[in-house]
Amino acid sequence: MNAHLILIAAAQMSASLLNAYDRITPQVAAQRVAGCGIGTVSVRSDAELDTDVLVVTEAVPIPDQQLACIDKAASFYDVELPPSAQPRFNAIREARSAALMTAEARKWLKAHNLLDRLPKYDPGVTDDAAFGRKVEKLCGADGAVQSRYGPHALSPAWAMHRATNAPIEDGPLACLLNVTWATGFKMGFIGNEQAAPQ
Repeated sequence: MNAHLILIAAAQMSASLLNAYDRITPQVAAQRVAGCGIGTVSVRSDAELDTDVLVVTEAVPIPDQQLACIDKAASFYDVELPPSAQPRFNAIREARSAALMTAEARKWLKAHNLLDRLPKYDPGVTDDAAFGRKVEKLCGADGAVQSRYGPHALSPAWAMHRATNAPIEDGPLACLLNVTWATGFKMGFIGNEQAAPQ
């Protein structure tokens, strides 16, 4: 599957999410995180990943209220905390990110007159394959979630043959991503599948 295509689509879908975060330097973010009352915060650069990580080393108990403060203060930077706090911080950050992604997805769907047409998805109750077919129909993406990988994975064949021929921002792939975020239907991508010879 064309991983570049998926990255472009995800970037297009979440481009406005960056506006939800302050565009600050890692040093400013570190100062703001320190302002949450957790001691000194350093910045570690990861050259391989081309990213900066804010590092909190003080091993004091950090309540959830402080973790929420750290999440907001850190903006879009990754934060490394003592092992006792990291899982709780990750859960807080993931919940906030998911809420932002869902809001952006709903905004996209409303702009494309699809929000009122969303099929209902109830995890563990809704038949996933039937739901996948409804999403395909809504997005004009026949076969997108019908492959040997099941309804929770984008079909590599579909991505190679259909998604590459449509506009990224407003095409079927963008629709699929936004519908799955808005409904809570988990969607995955198969990154190592190769296209069949033509």
